[in-house]
Amino acid sequence: MFRDTAIQLWPVLILLEIPGPHRDYLVMFISSQVNQALAGVDFVLDSAHPAFRRSGLKTASVFKVSKLASLSDTMLLGSLGHLDESVFHVLVERLVGLLRSGKPAEE
Repeated sequence: MFRDTAIQLWPVLILLEIPGPHRDYLVMFISSQVNQALAGVDFVLDSAHPAFRRSGLKTASVFKVSKLASLSDTMLLGSLGHLDESVFHVLVERLVGLLRSGKPAEE
């Protein structure tokens, strides 16, 4: 979970701790607005997916592959759950594909 300045909470996926003297993390934003998912870029995790229960998410959600940020550990509040490694690999593949081509993957 990520806290913005308006004290609103937003779920994020921590991709990695950024090496260096500060405790900063590269994160991917998550939204419940699944209708805004970009085909071939974002990934929708719905409640029927086997990985949903462990995720800790309350409703079907879209992992916004093109919406990344670097956040200080002071902005992170805690863990909701865990993401299956298979889903994590899909997200990484989509991100790498987007960085290489600048285009959504064909589905």
